[in-house]
Amino acid sequence: MESKNTHPTSFTDKLKVYFLIQEWEHPASRYRVLQYVPYLKESRIESKVALFPDSFCKWMKLFSKIQDYDIIFIQKKRLWRWQLWYLRRKHIKIIYDFDDAVMFKSPVDGGGKSFKRERTFARMVRYSNLIIAGNQYLKTQALPYNKNIAIIPTAIDTSKYTMKDYSRNKEKVTIGWIGSKSSLPFLKELTPAFDHLANHHNNIELKIICNDFFDCEKMPVIKRTWAMEDENSDLQDIDIGLAPLPNHEWTKGKCATKLLQYLSIGIPVVCSPVGVHNEIIQEGVNGLFATSIEEWIEKIALLIKDKTLRERMGLEGKKTVESHYSLKANVPKFINAVKGI
Repeated sequence: MESKNTHPTSFTDKLKVYFLIQEWEHPASRYRVLQYVPYLKESRIESKVALFPDSFCKWMKLFSKIQDYDIIFIQKKRLWRWQLWYLRRKHIKIIYDFDDAVMFKSPVDGGGKSFKRERTFARMVRYSNLIIAGNQYLKTQALPYNKNIAIIPTAIDTSKYTMKDYSRNKEKVTIGWIGSKSSLPFLKELTPAFDHLANHHNNIELKIICNDFFDCEKMPVIKRTWAMEDENSDLQDIDIGLAPLPNHEWTKGKCATKLLQYLSIGIPVVCSPVGVHNEIIQEGVNGLFATSIEEWIEKIALLIKDKTLRERMGLEGKKTVESHYSLKANVPKFINAVKGI
């Protein structure tokens, strides 16, 4: 790599990377950038993390700050042409990281193709020196515009999650879901399955960890407002984790954070066979798939009745995360990608 004065950078020089994220507590910011930052210094990578500027004046101030940086790391947001032009003119290399199918509309917004989204995504990818995609499906979306792509899955810091205690006896079997308000409608569609299960099992309850909630007619619902510091303890009581997703182009790009959270704690999952779920889950080994209300009822009921099966699948799920989706497994990939540019 060359420095701004065109002299070759020696192996003793530090690489300087400026990270731009959406919000400090946004899941993508935490999982795709912030958890890696503490590991950069030991690899001689100097870093600065800031939120995206929200005005033209703030962008101009940012441009003056990053003159001495080698790389700007853009997390998910698609920049305007003038911003990309400026960065190229100043010979600042661009890494573009995305973990959602940002080129499509979400099902909540009506779903389907968006000419504007596709155009701005294509431009962002073309201007970038390196693309980091969260999964194989996202890589295929970027390939027509740039061949320099690394796949780094969304990773979980397993040290922050405590293994579920299967020796503890509970009166209730807790079916659980964690996620954002935007994904809650996917869970709500399973209400008929929940009420059917509650009619046939008097020892079950549904736990929702979110900032919004809904009620069922028959199924008791425990409502827990999401808080980062409570995530681990809130997940401990869940016996069966749920990850429903509709089969849309947008949802195929999801990086399955909630699925990985369940597995990190040793919770067996029932999920939709959509996108990266198919890469993470082996049917009958570390989880189960469901595609219809009838299948959701059947698969959840199977786990309700069999604690030994829940424990076996949960332990297999934890192995899956530690091998392929843990922070420890992905830190070297992240550092190599940044240095490799």
